Amino acid sequence: MLASLLPVASPAGQAASSVTGNPARGQTVFEQHCSGCHALGENRFGPRLGDVYGRRAGSIPGFRYSQALQRQPLTWSAATLDHWLSGPARFLPGARMTISINDAATRADVIAYLCSRPASDQE
Repeated sequence: MLASLLPVASPAGQAASSVTGNPARGQTVFEQHCSGCHALGENRFGPRLGDVYGRRAGSIPGFRYSQALQRQPLTWSAATLDHWLSGPARFLPGARMTISINDAATRADVIAYLCSRPASDQE
């Protein structure tokens, strides 16, 4: 099955490149594999992921990020999320997250889901 295209607006309201993936499938993967550590609207063991698209990495006040992530000047985009999710420690040595998503299509689905969720979403 071909992945759908989800147009995503940038944080400034300008059109961003489309994110390839199926957000409904991404939600299922998120709920099954990510929600043990992450929520959309609140910090847990991992930081909240609502509004992650366009946010500077390591920037949520009050969350204790790794030093590596705090010092990294990157903004979460579809490309940086894809690199991160394919292997956080390879992407950024010193990162605390140890879980990765090996399948590119599954990563695209999770990214499409995350890019569609504002911080105000609660689970």
